[in-house]
Amino acid sequence: MRIRKHDWKAGEVSLTVEGSDDLWTLRTVIQPGDTVKGSTERKVKVGSDEKAAAVRRRVFLAVKAEKVEYAEDGSSLRVLGIITDGPDDVPRGDHHSFILEEGSEFSLVKAAWPKYVREKLEQATKLDAALLVVLFDREEARFFGVTRRGVEELSRLKGDVAKKAVDEKKAANFYQEIVAQMVQYDGRGLYRHIVAGAPAFWKEYVERELPAALKTKTVLTTISDVDRTAIRELLARPEVRKLLHESSTMRELALVEEVMAALGRDRLAYGILDVEDVVGQGNAAAVIITENAFAKARSDGEQAFVRLEDALRRCEESRGEVHVLASDEAMRKIDGLGGVAAIRRW
Repeated sequence: MRIRKHDWKAGEVSLTVEGSDDLWTLRTVIQPGDTVKGSTERKVKVGSDEKAAAVRRRVFLAVKAEKVEYAEDGSSLRVLGIITDGPDDVPRGDHHSFILEEGSEFSLVKAAWPKYVREKLEQATKLDAALLVVLFDREEARFFGVTRRGVEELSRLKGDVAKKAVDEKKAANFYQEIVAQMVQYDGRGLYRHIVAGAPAFWKEYVERELPAALKTKTVLTTISDVDRTAIRELLARPEVRKLLHESSTMRELALVEEVMAALGRDRLAYGILDVEDVVGQGNAAAVIITENAFAKARSDGEQAFVRLEDALRRCEESRGEVHVLASDEAMRKIDGLGGVAAIRRW
């Protein structure tokens, strides 16, 4: 996403959608009551009342959002609302659907920009380094894509376990298969970094097979198992931590680990009632909330949504941090705690 210009005091920012991940972010940044302005297609009547014909043409409209719908294939975002401004021949108060997709340019106006919403938007303008994660041993290799949307398992390979010295060639071929698969995924141009983890010394065999181009972007580390849960184990490895600031999903998973650690130390409040209490005391070092919790609050009505936003605002006013989780992998555990949690200062 690109911010073309902004006036935070006036509440307006002009944006360009540069990819489907931007639409994933905007689906929660744009909220009911916000105004979306830009060029859009609309049917307008041409001619006299008796012989008027409806034709589609591009017009510049301002629409006050009532509902935001995200396409299942991630290709577009539909903002439905009431027309508040536009050409003279477009009636004010009529409903209109604003379609945002890759390449769309528009302006978003909010009555106020909470710090956490502004930071979320600004973070989306930075290149998000999607990661290719490879977990392997001599029997199996699993490939995962880690993007802003979450963790997706891409494929698996099964190895032919070498039981005798004469079978070592089979094992060597398996590591070559792993590297060939890594090269194939890297060729798609989706991943800026590759993290390959294996128990014991198996990583050395893959390292030997890596072509020079892949060695410069691959971090090799040690894990205990090739199970999906080992992805979190990777977060604790020092050689991987330097990549965390470039991957939003990995950052979110690291935040979940902090929440679980606070729970173990009895320093965590969770659920809206307890979080409100901690925030009211000025005792919230950080509030972590999922996009699912936001969606539920909106569906529960204006009062529930205002109550939630008020708690987040008060957290920021007391110099606490607010983090909104968007990836499925990170949201799962926090949703199990009611969708919102606060790490206490004391």
